Amino acid sequence: MKKHRIAVIVLLALFALGAAACLFSLAFASARGISRQGRMEKQAAFHLQVKEFQALRAELADWKKLPRELERFRTKHIISIEEYAAFRRDLNLCLDDNGFPAPDITMQFGAAPGRMRRVSFRFSISGPYYNMKKFIFAMEGKPRMHFFEHIELSGGSEKVLGRFAMEAYLEE
Repeated sequence: MKKHRIAVIVLLALFALGAAACLFSLAFASARGISRQGRMEKQAAFHLQVKEFQALRAELADWKKLPRELERFRTKHIISIEEYAAFRRDLNLCLDDNGFPAPDITMQFGAAPGRMRRVSFRFSISGPYYNMKKFIFAMEGKPRMHFFEHIELSGGSEKVLGRFAMEAYLEE
């Protein structure tokens, strides 16, 4: 019986050792999984930071372009006070070239915040549709573009009445 008792104790010891090894391997795998999950979360956070950094870099590049774009806008669209008289002559010449007598043009100068001033022009002209279209395209094609704020066309096939509201920007 002693032999069986020793065998049972040895088997129980081996069973306990196997159970301990199994528990140890489960604990190790669990710790490794938690560690891996932590690394993956850190990696995902890092990738998110990289994407945010790239977006910030693109935004910074846009901000760096802004002074150049503003200067391009100023040279293309803004007229000086000295060029204002030429602008008015050019508007009258464009009207005359397209067969429209000089209309009564009402001008309104906007408030001057800083050095910029908005000038609104309102006038009505009447004539053939083709001439009206030529006038609009001629004004849009000027080197210093003047913005059409509002265009309203009405009438028949022979004669069209056009009400225009334009704006230009002056720099003092």
